[in-house]
Amino acid sequence: MEPYTENQKFNQLWLKLVIIIPFVTVIGSIVFGEPNSAQTTNLIISFAILGAITALFYLSKLDTRIDEKGITLRYFPFQRYYYFVGWDEIEEAYIRQYKPIMEYGGWGLRYTFRNGKAYNVRGNKGLQLVLKSGKKFLIGTQNETGMQSYLSELKARNAIACIK
Repeated sequence: MEPYTENQKFNQLWLKLVIIIPFVTVIGSIVFGEPNSAQTTNLIISFAILGAITALFYLSKLDTRIDEKGITLRYFPFQRYYYFVGWDEIEEAYIRQYKPIMEYGGWGLRYTFRNGKAYNVRGNKGLQLVLKSGKKFLIGTQNETGMQSYLSELKARNAIACIK
């Protein structure tokens, strides 16, 4: 059985607009203004910060892989190495709808004391994992039906009891 893989990136239109508008403002100030040296320094610093933030969003990606052994994920560039959780470490695994802002404070790599970690890029569907150690984390998905059908088939083929 081939593993289930999903690769997600930040590519929402609203996010692109949030990034483009400040860039246009800074470039417009440089081109059409006659800034003094202090203003020029501030514009260069602003441009560099915007460039770094833009690069961070475009480089960020969530890679998820599910197979007979367990679940592997990485949220690049915040995690250099892949994180693996074996099926024997998991108490429960199920797809659910969640409220990103209310439960985790938004999207990205998030942590709350109440709900544990969240690895999400966008949307409000994800694979909830409750580990035998008591830790919880949620992995966002843009392919809820594909992930659910893969998990159902995996449960049937390999008798993985933690998959709901």
